[in-house]
Amino acid sequence: MKISKEIKTLLKNNKLCSMATCWNQKPYLSLMNFTYLEKENIVILSSRKNSKKYNNIQKNKNISLLVSSDSLNKSATFLGTAQIITLEDEKEEYYRKIHLKNCEMPQFILGENINLIIFNIEEVIISDSQDNVKYIG
Repeated sequence: MKISKEIKTLLKNNKLCSMATCWNQKPYLSLMNFTYLEKENIVILSSRKNSKKYNNIQKNKNISLLVSSDSLNKSATFLGTAQIITLEDEKEEYYRKIHLKNCEMPQFILGENINLIIFNIEEVIISDSQDNVKYIG
């Protein structure tokens, strides 16, 4: 999916998002550190393997992220799918280093009990402070 410059700026200038997962028609919301990797057009997240959000993702790969910026007066909801990356994956070390460099919170990124989640953006819903909504996808 092609991401506009405006949305890339929103993703690059923020480090926290809300992530929504769902299982058995019950939603679950988590505050997450994230890293946008522009050249691959993905978002890198991390989670403990024993968390509810991780368990939900294993059962239902469809998730959404909400990123908001007061300075831009915009927010974006990203819809897409999550892929769990384990230590066995050839790009795991590469993604983890990038995520660690961006986040400054190693307790959420490093450890044997923490796996990476790669989020593939499939749709974007943009809204601004004037309640203008635009769907891209």
